Amino acid sequence: MADPATTTWRALTWNILGARQPDLSAIAAVVSDLEPDVVGLQEVQRRQVRKLARHLGWHYAWARKHYPYTPLVWWRAEGIAIISPWVLSARMRTTISPGISTWIYKHRVLLAATITRRDGALRLFNTHLASHDADERIAQAKRVADHVRVDTTPRHIVTGDLNTNDGSEVEVLRELRAVGLTDPDGAFTNPSGAPYQRIDYVLVPHDAIVTATHTPAGGDAWRDLSDHLPVLVEFRC
Repeated sequence: MADPATTTWRALTWNILGARQPDLSAIAAVVSDLEPDVVGLQEVQRRQVRKLARHLGWHYAWARKHYPYTPLVWWRAEGIAIISPWVLSARMRTTISPGISTWIYKHRVLLAATITRRDGALRLFNTHLASHDADERIAQAKRVADHVRVDTTPRHIVTGDLNTNDGSEVEVLRELRAVGLTDPDGAFTNPSGAPYQRIDYVLVPHDAIVTATHTPAGGDAWRDLSDHLPVLVEFRC
């Protein structure tokens, strides 16, 4: 068995803008080419993540964020997901926007699952923070951090669209660094056609050794898939 202290993991995050009905076969091809151990997805419908997982032959967990119209149109509900070629266990979904109805887009959630391989386990927390309210975004980051703080898994990471495009990056990341996470430097991720801002993150344990990061340069082909670019981080811990 490999030494857990030198176990290598590859984690990916991607907001796929599911409401635009992206080409899921093309999305799956990108994911497959990047060879991650686990992926955090944002803005994805349940039927979309089910199709992606089936296409890849992977496991998935999904959590509803909000209904864009009404619960009667349940198949259009938007959410976040975790997919992995490895078994997902100890799944957890919770709101990080208490008091906000699931009928409006401002409702936000946190989804967590444990990925188990023969050489160790990794706990992933995936989220999509508030887009138009910096104070609420920072409060949501603190709620995410509170869940990470009490987690007993030896390794945990956070993936997500953190929406830090209005100067709130320092405060949001401060909350998450306080629970032992660190942010590998990364490239701009949005908009995908000609990115000029970084709002998508993979945060890893502070003692991890980051061995590679990858974000595509963007362009028309990426714009056709989503308005965000995928972010991959490879690390040892």
